[in-house]
Amino acid sequence: MSHIYLMKSDIKLGFREGQMTIADLGKGTKREMPFSTVESISVFGQAQLSTQLIRECIARDVPIIYYSDDGHYFGKVESFDRIDPIRHKMQMYASDDSTFSLGIARSIVDAKVRNSLTYLLRRSDVYVFTDKELQPLGHSIQRIQECTSIDELMGYEGNAARTYFQCLSRLLPDEFAFSGRSARPPKDPFNSMLSFGYSIYFRTIIGAIERAGLHPYFSFLHQLKFGHAALASDLIEAFRAPVIDAAIVDFAWSGDVHPNDFYHNDAGAVYMKRGVAKELSGYLSGIALEKHAYYLHFGDRRKYSFRVALDTMIRSLIIAIEQKDPSLYLPFLWVPEDRD
Repeated sequence: MSHIYLMKSDIKLGFREGQMTIADLGKGTKREMPFSTVESISVFGQAQLSTQLIRECIARDVPIIYYSDDGHYFGKVESFDRIDPIRHKMQMYASDDSTFSLGIARSIVDAKVRNSLTYLLRRSDVYVFTDKELQPLGHSIQRIQECTSIDELMGYEGNAARTYFQCLSRLLPDEFAFSGRSARPPKDPFNSMLSFGYSIYFRTIIGAIERAGLHPYFSFLHQLKFGHAALASDLIEAFRAPVIDAAIVDFAWSGDVHPNDFYHNDAGAVYMKRGVAKELSGYLSGIALEKHAYYLHFGDRRKYSFRVALDTMIRSLIIAIEQKDPSLYLPFLWVPEDRD
């Protein structure tokens, strides 16, 4: 199956007799591919899609996702057939249950911090961290299960995140070193790539949530607010360090990206130029297909691709909601390959 990323404004997609047509208006070329192989279409900037193709995507449940040139998510076009109001209602009640939400939230933060620590330790080929440098991460892990409120839990998560990003900078080439996470807006090239990567995976997670019959806005850790798919924010946490951050660190070392591949807008934000954004999109798409070793909530150790790991994690959340038991939620813990 193919995930289509449209990065050029002079591309037009159409549909004819079971084939998706791809016209490059700039070059005057046209080709086709079987529409049955298309799993999603991501549109960056001003690329065009025909009405026939949009209708076919809706009929066959192929989401069309729209982004700005710099990767900001705008919205999507998809069918309403997957909506499950009964499951949504159960999820909403579970989200309003403070005890249940705290149990799920603890598991989310625990997996995020553990995976962050594991990744930093894994990269001893670049830098060997001292116990003192990593101590705040270990301290947070010890205290997470003792937290009695979401606010207290978010405090430990924030402390761990600050330490993690300070350490993460040591794993980068000098030209991509940064002083901490800056998201809105990104203030340096590495943060720009992080924001772009998070946006790509965030959209994928929303799609997986909806396919499973859950609602992306009713969450357990992150606060509900207008226009924010908070459950996707919950679920991306376990994958940030071992999948997205790791991929972008590797991309920074690849030689395929340089500081002059970025530009500053009038507000001082730093964004990727279109060429490197296309390269990074393809790189992240390939990473999503790779299999990584995980522990399933301290249980059996198995290998999953990102998408299978995500779907498995969401299914465990559904079971936890239906059984009203947060201990049944199974976040993923990453296991480095060289520890097999």
